[in-house]
Amino acid sequence: DVLLAYEMNGEPLSEEHGSPLRLIVPGVVGVRNVKWVGRIETSKVEAEGPWQRGIAYKGLSPMIKDVTGIDLDTVASIQEMPVQSVIVSPKPGTVTELDDIEVKGFAWSGGGRGINRVDVSIDNGRTWTTADLKEGSQQHPSRAWAWTFWEASVTVPEAHRGGEVTVLCRATDTSYNTQPERAEPIWNLRGLNCNCWQIGRAHV
Repeated sequence: DVLLAYEMNGEPLSEEHGSPLRLIVPGVVGVRNVKWVGRIETSKVEAEGPWQRGIAYKGLSPMIKDVTGIDLDTVASIQEMPVQSVIVSPKPGTVTELDDIEVKGFAWSGGGRGINRVDVSIDNGRTWTTADLKEGSQQHPSRAWAWTFWEASVTVPEAHRGGEVTVLCRATDTSYNTQPERAEPIWNLRGLNCNCWQIGRAHV
């Protein structure tokens, strides 16, 4: 499914998007989708430069505060992103008088891995509601290049009405990779691949 693209949406590729030719590699981080391609060479080693060999796309331990004394050549560059999900509704500051909160968003995973499930919680992860997967959910489970949209209706307990409700979501892909709860155990010097539970808020 890799493309050398010279058009986008039926129009010549703009310079902003990589004219005259752009490499499109679905399922791989955007930096590998090289713009402004002038020539292609094969090689037995990784390309030189900060985007492939430097620190730009290296995921390091949360305990590392600088790279002094670290041989970055021994650290693999990021090629695929981990599973992640995003809440697009309710938006921050939303006020609702309904007993149910309608939660919507999208999910995606790298390497073409499809989305198996998205869960939503309004009690800090003690209980979860499984969302309905919508557009994008019919993609091939190992060639899912596009977002999967999802929706969930969650009933707000009486005790939580009359105040702010925190909404959480987490996605699980077809390899059963699941988003971690917190950022601290996976945080790193470059802030890369931080895919912990997404947080939204609404007033009920």
